[in-house]
Amino acid sequence: MHPTAATPPPPARLTRRARVAWAVGGVVGLLVLGVVWGEVSGWPVLRQPLERAVARGAGVPVQLEGDVKLHLLWRPRLEVDHLHIASDDRFKVPHLLDARRVTLSWTWGDVWRWRQGEQLRVQALRAGELDAHLVRLADGGANWQLGAPDAPKDPDAPLALPRFGSLVMDQGRITLNDALQDVALKVAVQGREGDALQGAASGYVATFSGRYQALPLKLEVQAGSTLPLLQDANATAAAPWVPMRVEGTVGSSRLLFDGQAAALLGTPRLEGKLQFKGRSLADVGDPLGITLPRTPPFDLRGTLAHEGGAWRLQASSAVIGSSRLAGDLLFDQRVTPAKLSGRLTGSKLAFADLGPAIGTRGPAATEPAATAPGRVLPQRRFDLPSLKAMDADVQVNIDEVDFGTPAMAPMKALQTRVQLDGGVLRLGALQATVSGGSIKGSTQLDANASPAAWAAELDFTGIDMAGWVPGMSTNDAPTTPAAAKGAATLKRERNQARQGGDQVVKSYLTGQLFGRVNVRGAGRSTGEILASLDGPVQLSLRDGTLSHLATEAMGLDVAESLGVLIRGDQPLPLRCARFDMVARNGVVTPTLAVIDSVDSTIRITGQVSLRDESLALRVVTRSHDWSPLSLRTPVTVTGSLGQPQVGIEARGLVGRVLGAIALGAAVGPAAALLPLIEQGSTSAVDPCTVAAAPAQAPAKPAAPAASAEGRSLQPPRR
Repeated sequence: MHPTAATPPPPARLTRRARVAWAVGGVVGLLVLGVVWGEVSGWPVLRQPLERAVARGAGVPVQLEGDVKLHLLWRPRLEVDHLHIASDDRFKVPHLLDARRVTLSWTWGDVWRWRQGEQLRVQALRAGELDAHLVRLADGGANWQLGAPDAPKDPDAPLALPRFGSLVMDQGRITLNDALQDVALKVAVQGREGDALQGAASGYVATFSGRYQALPLKLEVQAGSTLPLLQDANATAAAPWVPMRVEGTVGSSRLLFDGQAAALLGTPRLEGKLQFKGRSLADVGDPLGITLPRTPPFDLRGTLAHEGGAWRLQASSAVIGSSRLAGDLLFDQRVTPAKLSGRLTGSKLAFADLGPAIGTRGPAATEPAATAPGRVLPQRRFDLPSLKAMDADVQVNIDEVDFGTPAMAPMKALQTRVQLDGGVLRLGALQATVSGGSIKGSTQLDANASPAAWAAELDFTGIDMAGWVPGMSTNDAPTTPAAAKGAATLKRERNQARQGGDQVVKSYLTGQLFGRVNVRGAGRSTGEILASLDGPVQLSLRDGTLSHLATEAMGLDVAESLGVLIRGDQPLPLRCARFDMVARNGVVTPTLAVIDSVDSTIRITGQVSLRDESLALRVVTRSHDWSPLSLRTPVTVTGSLGQPQVGIEARGLVGRVLGAIALGAAVGPAAALLPLIEQGSTSAVDPCTVAAAPAQAPAKPAAPAASAEGRSLQPPRR
């Protein structure tokens, strides 16, 4: 028998679960292959559905023309030869966006957040050619608010454009018209890259023209390999630097920037050298919301940097009128309100250059008058709203402050801290050297009060009057400013003047000034503040002298005046000089005003009204020695600050003159001199410490009026 051949077993049958697994695996494999094919080929089958979906979501027609490639998974992006996004008819522009050779990148997380109502963020947009028309109407509606027809009407609202991680275009133009923020801007870009173009000829040129609110702009930008127009704040730090040069006009000012940038718009990131010159700093600051004073023409040079919403200016030279300044300032827009901080230094600050900022007339001939006709005190109103536009904390160190007149010596080594906080401007820790002495104190202007409230506390110590106010000099030749002399020289000159003798006086009044001012006022201008002034003012002189001729002239002592004219004016040592005054609602009244020399005691009473600038003063001189021919009677000073009028009280003088005439007629010519003879008297009590002492306003006591050495000096030789 032949052996029987083995029968093969029947094939194993797949279970139901296995068949399902194979089917699912096949489908997944096909899907994966389909996705891979789609990602590689750019999903051509999705072109029409994508176009319809985008148009439906945007609410305006959207066209994708030419070669279109869509990548959904790895680095999601859309590459299209021609992208056209229409604009609603009510905006009256041909389209919102028309771009060629476009690459648009995004992340799905940004898309999801946009669908939840957040601002749309585009990771990157690059176009070979781009033409965009961005319009926002006065009702708040904007053609870039795709799919969001309703928008709040808020003039201070941001543009609400899509956030761009980066926006770069080779050439094209962008037109922006925003009725809410009063912005009309055109950006034109022209690329200049190619194998034949090398060095400075390569790169991009962009022109910015139009206006930002009231600030006209016309700038030309030259960039390197790309032109980084926009960078999102989150992406700016990682963006590459591009060499860049910006030149043109901003308002009436000329701008030149040479450095590098990673973004120009949105959240700028740039650094480089800056040259900026114009007619006034205020013309630049006002439209930008930066509180800057109105000044004469300026020329600024230094470095400028911006990153993350903070501008930093390191000014190596800032010429403003005749002022010479420098500084390191930071303007931080990341806080609300924006804040300016840093330090301001310089070799010279001319007071006249800041005149318009404090209500006085500027040096320019075209600057309108700051005072009303017939008035002296400045009446131009302060720009109080600008004090609330931002905050500030700036340390100031100035070598010299020039008051702009030869009648007053400059201040030296000015130091103060300028703080602006919530509309309150403070100058704290104020100190300066003045003519061998010093001024210390603080001042404040509160723009929140209505009217604005001003206060000042100042202390004067050891200021040489003759050096500080050279206008009191009796010589035609200019004297050396006391600020330029050493302390030893000043002391020697004062001692020489006090010794009298043959020394001819060089100033009507000398001495060391001490004093304290603690006043306050309210108003919208310097004149209004002074018209409401309240508070005590105390001044005194030490180791001083007074012109002999001026003393006799105030006392109408004819004989003494003739003698001084023949011999020459000589200084009279002062025993004391003190002025205690109180201001009440703009009227300054002396509670004690006395000048006591070895020859006479001069007392001043009355008032000076800063409200109407009127004068009503009475000067009484009492001689310490006898005179054979004296018409001594009180002298009056009336009129106004601008036109003072000096007169005499004729009542007492007429009686003495009539008596002299009567005696001369009855007895003889010699007897006519008897009513004109003044016996003179000297009080043993210091007039600077007792007269009207109970009426003094409560305040910090003034410095001692004079030294014991000064009171013991003998009268000069006659």
